[in-house]
Amino acid sequence: MGISEEVLLETIRVYLKLARYGKPVTTRGFQRLMNYGSPGKAQRVLQRLERMGLVSRTPSNEYVVSRKPSIILTTYIIIKNLVIPRSLIYTLYAVSLVLTYILLASPPAYIILLLVSLTIPYIAETIYYYILLRRIMSAK
Repeated sequence: MGISEEVLLETIRVYLKLARYGKPVTTRGFQRLMNYGSPGKAQRVLQRLERMGLVSRTPSNEYVVSRKPSIILTTYIIIKNLVIPRSLIYTLYAVSLVLTYILLASPPAYIILLLVSLTIPYIAETIYYYILLRRIMSAK
């Protein structure tokens, strides 16, 4: 029995919100954080996150975000309240390297075309993960 895409998107959105929150939460605190109507729904979501290895429960029944995220989430970097695609760093590096070379070396047109074509996959991947992140964050 697989997990539906809707449940997966909600799970990732919840995990990212918990990771940005950065503190251990109880079921009731999680319910308030996510604006859920009942503690039962909050408990079910927390248990799903625990089964997926995204959170762990402390002896005091608080839930803490796991330091080893799921493979699904390794494409993103979470820094405080900022969630960015990991490929953005590679894209910025590749584009700045190409632009610097073009500006300093003034290569022929075919070299410029080659260098620009090498950066297109990085840009495409970053756009894809950005769109996916927006979809995850807007899923309700």
